[in-house]
Amino acid sequence: MTPAEEAAEATIAAAELLVALADPGVPEHLVAKVRAAAATAAGTAGASGACSAPGGAVFFEAPLAAIKSLCMILAAAKDRLPEMRYKAFAGKSRLLMPADVEVAVGCGLPRVQMDVIIALCDHPLPAAAAATDGSTATNGYAIVVSVALSCGTNVVRGASYCVTPGDAATASMVQASVSDVVLDPAAPSVWAMTPKHTPENPSKEEPWLWCLSRGRSRAEKEPPFAYAGDLRPFPIMTPRNPLHLRTVPADVSRPDYAETADPVSETRSKLQQITATYSPGEVETLRRCCRVARGALDAVVRAVRPGVTTEELDKICHAYITAHGGYPSPLNYYNFPKACCTSVNEVICHGIPDARPLRDGDIVNIDVTAYIYGYHGDLNETVLVGGGCDDKTKHLLMTAYKCLQKGIEQVRPGSRYRDIGEEVTKLATRRQCSVVKSYCGHGIGTLFHCAPNIPHYAKNKAVGAMKEGHVFTIEPMINAGDWRDVTWPDGWTAVTKDGKWSAQYEHTMVVTADGVEVLTCRTDTSPNVFPWTEAESAP
Repeated sequence: MTPAEEAAEATIAAAELLVALADPGVPEHLVAKVRAAAATAAGTAGASGACSAPGGAVFFEAPLAAIKSLCMILAAAKDRLPEMRYKAFAGKSRLLMPADVEVAVGCGLPRVQMDVIIALCDHPLPAAAAATDGSTATNGYAIVVSVALSCGTNVVRGASYCVTPGDAATASMVQASVSDVVLDPAAPSVWAMTPKHTPENPSKEEPWLWCLSRGRSRAEKEPPFAYAGDLRPFPIMTPRNPLHLRTVPADVSRPDYAETADPVSETRSKLQQITATYSPGEVETLRRCCRVARGALDAVVRAVRPGVTTEELDKICHAYITAHGGYPSPLNYYNFPKACCTSVNEVICHGIPDARPLRDGDIVNIDVTAYIYGYHGDLNETVLVGGGCDDKTKHLLMTAYKCLQKGIEQVRPGSRYRDIGEEVTKLATRRQCSVVKSYCGHGIGTLFHCAPNIPHYAKNKAVGAMKEGHVFTIEPMINAGDWRDVTWPDGWTAVTKDGKWSAQYEHTMVVTADGVEVLTCRTDTSPNVFPWTEAESAP
């Protein structure tokens, strides 16, 4: 089943479950119990055990197979007592309030979709609402179902219910109104992303160890290092298999370094000195590859919220790319141990996903590359975590984004590669930021990294001019302080030497006859997480 087919099936399964929950036993034996559990957890239970808040929706999240099984179980258990029919369901549900919607479904989703779920969470539960037309008073409730897909994203649907109480002669009636608005793709909830095993509570199959020697070794103790900033590395999840890496399905095509960690085809290729010119047919295949990479980045970005570990974000990236038939390019590239790079705060690039939970006010750069159809597609974005970032941090992010846009503006046949760095540096300097010199943009296509070399700083010595069919990345790394960097003991994580924060944005692009086409451009479903408008972000 393809991810699109699975999402379509999940949309139907969620609706079927919501319809099945139009049952007179739900208010007392599901809704009331979920509210009582929420009140107990919050320490606000009254004498009746009811939650003091006037609204809320029952929120239930499970994989597609579990949702389908639950539908069958409810259908087969119609003759059982309601308290037995919904006992297990209630224990796995929670009360969702309007303030927690982003926690439940992800960040950056379209406002119209979020408003639908928020409206359901504002539904009064289970207080009676007096009818204005003189008819019998009704009770109402609302339920939101989130279906987890194998590609790391979720499908979310909700419904409101109208309960007409019965009397001595008639049974109660429940009418369901399933919303036509489907959140697809959404993110797993923060609750679902809570790790089952942590460095404090490890499993034998997946211990947490410190990464050393560019991923070639692990240690049980943190190595000493003179850290300039506040951030510290955490242990990484290390599967007990020969490669100590998360597994990739057997039918996925792999680059040559997937087993050996040595990209021989890359290091020996003439494309390290000569820039490849891709044909229109090859560029079309690259577009398809880059769409998968874009989808993976979007899936990870939606899941960025306070409390989520970067290890959990890596799981989503890995699941999305492999479910679409691709290989996460960073995985085992020169022993890099994860599917993507997650660079937090003062980390410039190549941060390794680990056990540290993101905090409100952090920034995190997600760098994703997918290998599929024989090509690599590479992009990244820096994301604000929660709502606690200050104006200085937003200024840094906007500067990095403007620098990327300024670099892209230089791309056309005949332009010199060295001129990108000149323009990027002018803009960064004008905005009181600096440009990292140790890392640069690069050619990409059949190889992960190749010619041309694209420095982002001024007075560089990059050679060559752009031609139609050239494919490469532009990815300026912008620091709030000094441009210099140092590397942590893991051998990968590059951080600012002065401990100040760094931000970056990246696209893969192709030179066209009249300019440039950004192959990893944002789509209609890309999460809206930038704290600025398009007009504000113009270079």
